Amino acid sequence: MKMGEEVYKKFGREYKAGEVIFKEGDIGDEMFIIYAGKVAITKMSRDIETTLAVFDEGEFFGEMAIIDNQPRSATARSVSASKLIVLSSDIFESQISTNPKLIMRILRKMSNRMREADRKIKTLLYRDNSSRITGTMMLLCQKHGEAKSGGGISLKKEFALTELTGMVGLPRPKVEEIIQTLVRAKVMEIQGNEMIIYSMEHLERFMNYLEMKEQFGDA
Repeated sequence: MKMGEEVYKKFGREYKAGEVIFKEGDIGDEMFIIYAGKVAITKMSRDIETTLAVFDEGEFFGEMAIIDNQPRSATARSVSASKLIVLSSDIFESQISTNPKLIMRILRKMSNRMREADRKIKTLLYRDNSSRITGTMMLLCQKHGEAKSGGGISLKKEFALTELTGMVGLPRPKVEEIIQTLVRAKVMEIQGNEMIIYSMEHLERFMNYLEMKEQFGDA
């Protein structure tokens, strides 16, 4: 949902890297569209901050609070210096009434987010840390992975480690330890600042192995 420069000039707002846009529990009467930059959505659970999503240019967030008039369910923080288009509830309602295509875009996006949330919940319910990391790695590959010309899926190493640590809620040393397990299992390799996952099939096979191991043990 990319909007033009004129819209940004009228409704734009800038945020510094690391700046909080809104906090969980805040009363919300605005939604946001990312004109430039990147925004992370996080939630606190048992004193651990978990990253629920990272949104890029053209994506929107914060719409639920102005639809159901409930407090914010999560915290939004600018990952990098960002430019956001900020729409108040009044402006949002006027757009909805005059632009039916906007309704369908929002409904499709919300439907996709619900499916992604279901996958994340399933992944985080695994008791085994390796399964949680592997499942989350699959989500990162699907959303942020870049296909390599010679085969495989590339993720930026620092980005992936930061996302895995935040999304799974494990200490970074533990995440790095499990990543090395995936390397030894020949599911992926690390080349400089890149993580190269050989294929989604490799991740799925390793996930199936971990599920069987959890169910039946080493016997």
